[in-house]
Amino acid sequence: GIWARDVYRIDASEPRFVQETLGGNPDPGSFAGGGAWANYYTAIRAGNSVILALPGIAATPGSGLVPAQVAATRGFLRTMKALDYWRVIEMHDTVGATIQTDDQAVVTDIRCKEAVLSYIAALLDSANTDFTTAGATTQIPVTLPSGFTAFGRDYSLVSNLVKFNRGLKGKVDFYRGLDRKNPTPALFATAITELTAALGGAAAGAVPKADFSKGPYYQFVPGGSENTPNTISDAKIGLNPLVGDSVQSGDTRASKIVPRAPLAGFGIATSITYSGAVATTANQSAPLGILRDEELVLLRAQAYIEAGQLANAILDINDVRTSYGLGPVAPADKTSAINAVLYEKRYSLLFEGPQRMDDLREYGRLNATYLRPETSTDPYNAALPIPRAELNARALTTNPACTP
Repeated sequence: GIWARDVYRIDASEPRFVQETLGGNPDPGSFAGGGAWANYYTAIRAGNSVILALPGIAATPGSGLVPAQVAATRGFLRTMKALDYWRVIEMHDTVGATIQTDDQAVVTDIRCKEAVLSYIAALLDSANTDFTTAGATTQIPVTLPSGFTAFGRDYSLVSNLVKFNRGLKGKVDFYRGLDRKNPTPALFATAITELTAALGGAAAGAVPKADFSKGPYYQFVPGGSENTPNTISDAKIGLNPLVGDSVQSGDTRASKIVPRAPLAGFGIATSITYSGAVATTANQSAPLGILRDEELVLLRAQAYIEAGQLANAILDINDVRTSYGLGPVAPADKTSAINAVLYEKRYSLLFEGPQRMDDLREYGRLNATYLRPETSTDPYNAALPIPRAELNARALTTNPACTP
């Protein structure tokens, strides 16, 4: 959100939230510049370990696991691995990322973005094959966090995991198609098919508002043994004033924008914030969508635009737009349609992830042509560097040229 110019975090005791985002380049040795890496790879490594162990577990007398459950579990783990890889490359972009092998001791090359995205796509397709093998009515034999069962669908059921998997695959394929460095336009049609499958086959403009909130969520537990509060609930967070200035009259999503005590420092200032960022006990446990149907509708609109299907794109845009008190729009050309869908994504997905940064970057808008500088030294950052520990492990001092 910070790089997308929607979010500020201003803390006099921790200047790096500004100085390594909107005021300068990120340091690979700091928490700001070296983030979005270790936790994801820890999860990937854990997933690899369980996948490798599954055959042995299933063969153990008394395990109770049947082949369908093994396939379903493997498909779930592969889907979650793909999500973790997506999070890494989403934040590191053309800098690249590493693709882990089953041998945890191997220090692998930094692979280029295109290679990582291709790997993610293949991983998701392999997971989908696992789900087909398992059968739609199979349940994975583990207890999932409540965020996977409490928001309109039970994602322990394979039929719903398929929706999640196809939604993520459609998202990945859309951005592979749009990739500003290496676009693959043929993938827009593929993304439309996948996103439609994730939406249960609903036609353009036909997804009900009641489904917009459905999807898997991150669930947070402040205090206790878990002690994982939602970090968005933070008194040092504010919204860029432009977020408030740009919301259209009558848009009920404006309720997400609330006043706060003035917050200023390092050349930026605000007096508004996101309702979920107000530091309250309730907000510390507020869930965060991983991939909601509303995002899938807007991703499909983007894919329709790029595929030249403007009429279908407008139907999906207005499906979301009119659900929030606004009248329908009728963009007459591609640029106007992109502007329209980016508006809807900005306010529908506010504070739900880096989606707006992804869009600004891939549409070539994360620059001074489209966005005002937030500070006098604003570098318009678009990617995190490889973390210092990873550079050290490879006897490097700077980001290496990635391996195709």
